[in-house]
Amino acid sequence: MLRAWLETIYSNQGPPLRFAASLVSHLALASIGSLAFSAFASLPTLAAPGITLKGSFDFTTGPYPYAALTPNDIISADGSIVEFFGTTVVNADGRGAIFQFSPFNTEAEAINLKTSINDENGDSLPYSYSTLTRSNDFEGVIEGRYYGTASGGPSGVSSRFPFGTIFEFKARPPANKPNGLELKGSFNFADGAYPYSALTPAGNGTGKFYGTTSGGGDNNKGTIFEFDPSGAGITRKGSFTGANGANPYAALTPADNGKFYGTTRDGGAHNKGSIFEFDPSHSGITLKGSFTGANGANPYADLTPADNGTFYGTTSGGGANSKGTIFQFDPSDGSIILKGNFTGANGANPLAALTPAGNGKFYGTTKDGGDNDIGTIFEFDPSGGGIILKSSFDGANGANPYAALTPAGNGKFYGTTSGGGVYSKGTIFEFNPVNDPAPTVPGPLPLLGAGAAFGWSRKLRRRLLLQQPGARSLA
Repeated sequence: MLRAWLETIYSNQGPPLRFAASLVSHLALASIGSLAFSAFASLPTLAAPGITLKGSFDFTTGPYPYAALTPNDIISADGSIVEFFGTTVVNADGRGAIFQFSPFNTEAEAINLKTSINDENGDSLPYSYSTLTRSNDFEGVIEGRYYGTASGGPSGVSSRFPFGTIFEFKARPPANKPNGLELKGSFNFADGAYPYSALTPAGNGTGKFYGTTSGGGDNNKGTIFEFDPSGAGITRKGSFTGANGANPYAALTPADNGKFYGTTRDGGAHNKGSIFEFDPSHSGITLKGSFTGANGANPYADLTPADNGTFYGTTSGGGANSKGTIFQFDPSDGSIILKGNFTGANGANPLAALTPAGNGKFYGTTKDGGDNDIGTIFEFDPSGGGIILKSSFDGANGANPYAALTPAGNGKFYGTTSGGGVYSKGTIFEFNPVNDPAPTVPGPLPLLGAGAAFGWSRKLRRRLLLQQPGARSLA
């Protein structure tokens, strides 16, 4: 399962929350947030143990990143990835933004705005919460092509695209489109509305993608759609009914059986969320399991595959302390087994998928909890070690992360926070598992993204290994 997943996914998770307010209200609240974090901004940028500030967002770069970072395939001699791309919810003119992160640059120069997210007419495509998904075809690799979603906004912000869009970004754009951005499709409510998750490659050689919307469709409870970049656009594949789940915020995760699995925030037998199966061969959405509250409630995150055919995931609520859980899902019988409870001390309200490391453990973030109640990084040991706090965010190095961690290729991880930092508008940080380094070649990433829809292809892992001293050809 892991091999198939590695070869089909180029993306992650940073599951988002809905912005119900208008941009004006959002920016007004941001000003209040700036005052709240001003004390942190005045402190030296000393990181909490294990967390190092790499860069701070402002309105120049685009504030408030909710999504995980997507790696490019540029690798340094020591195996480190040297370039990442990501999205922010808004920027100074109300549009989302795409940024480049260069971890070897100085803190002041690490984050660079690449383009505002708008169409060829200059119309805003606001509120991008999705992790970017890399194209894995030859031409897409040459162009540095990525795809993402924007959730749309109220009519005063984006009258043409109130239900959301899919866009294409080229890191190496042609001369006639220097910003590298192109609108590829817009949702019409019938085929879905308000996408928050990353796109997942179909994995069948067609170059198509699958994704979810949190609303719209036959019952206004969300949809699964197919996206064809070659021109066919967006095609609805199924609508959520409530019984099989409602309001998905997570990306789809592929399995070896050709099917895809995902979570919904609501719906299911107890209206606390569900796990569903999507079969592209007949466009069916089948309920596989329902959250009860005891085993978790209201998941926002993608599922992360394990070695034994099962999946791990997080819920934002439920469990023994109503602060979220980690669970194991077995698609063979639909069981959802509680693996750990968040207590507040070790974190609370996780919104991101788990990221596997090569040591058999998983790492993740929580939006709240920890020493300062503004989020944590935790370790999960499936063998029985439970959930262990690794580090707490302190405001100076970030606050309230929504996104999954991305392996850096050198045993460390990178991530984003939605707040904190020098300007109180979010950060990029580096996490080093203290006394527990992961190997140079990391395990697969969650989509959302799954979280996320990014990962490691076999070719990328081969290139990474070949750059190590004494490496041999992996023919």
